[in-house]
Amino acid sequence: MDTIVGLGKAGCAIAEKFAKYPQYKIFKIDSEGLDSKNKNNYVLTKQNSPEEYEKTTRSMKTFFKKTTDDILFVLSGSGMISGASLQILKCLQDKTVNILYVKPDLEFLGHTNIMQERVVRNVLQEYTRSGLFSRLFLVDNKKIEQILGEVPIVGYYDKLNELIVSTFHMVNIYDHQEAIHATPFDTADTTRISTLGILDIEEGEEKLFFSLDNIREKCYYYAINSKVLETDGKLLRTLTDNINKNIGKEVRAGFQVYSTSYEQNYGYLVVNTEKTNN
Repeated sequence: MDTIVGLGKAGCAIAEKFAKYPQYKIFKIDSEGLDSKNKNNYVLTKQNSPEEYEKTTRSMKTFFKKTTDDILFVLSGSGMISGASLQILKCLQDKTVNILYVKPDLEFLGHTNIMQERVVRNVLQEYTRSGLFSRLFLVDNKKIEQILGEVPIVGYYDKLNELIVSTFHMVNIYDHQEAIHATPFDTADTTRISTLGILDIEEGEEKLFFSLDNIREKCYYYAINSKVLETDGKLLRTLTDNINKNIGKEVRAGFQVYSTSYEQNYGYLVVNTEKTNN
């Protein structure tokens, strides 16, 4: 995925986080807060309801002419502007579209926003399961906060978004690199609903970004210091033991090991399922 399209305040904030990596082209869509002179920004007329956004959003194919064929579409469903999402996604039907969906903390949202969030998330899930979109990555802000621990009010979303984007970026990078060690692993056509996670390599503790139901597949990415790879004779057994500890009989798993110059070792994972009700 080398084009990032952000919709709404949350989607645009996350898209902007990707901008620090040179691999991505960034496009942002919102009804406020964007520089309309920037050709990669599209300003929608502000509406009062999701239905009005859906009715008034026109074709944006001209705007998307400069995108690549592999797109990550980023949004959160609680805002009114999410009502425009399906109309916008229609303009990308000739592209390979993955969706990064951020579930907000619903505790203090109004009833309309809560209902809109649920509708958008469920609709995107059903369209993804039907094959209209390549994959739906679900992320829950409450889970991200739990992973980070104490997060100050100032810069709160900035810190949450940083973890989301850095993790997604590293998985994307390793998907395009050759591993020094890997097990055969192919995802099923039916397991298109996913989340990301980070893991403790030594202890095997997994921290997922969304609580998925009925997990079917796990793919592990290990970024290991090159000297450790050359000298640690117990590492492979540690990795495989931890994986076996975290999967059940119904879960297929694979892993990939990459050599790095980082002093610290890192672990990431992508988890897939067929459908989730959370």
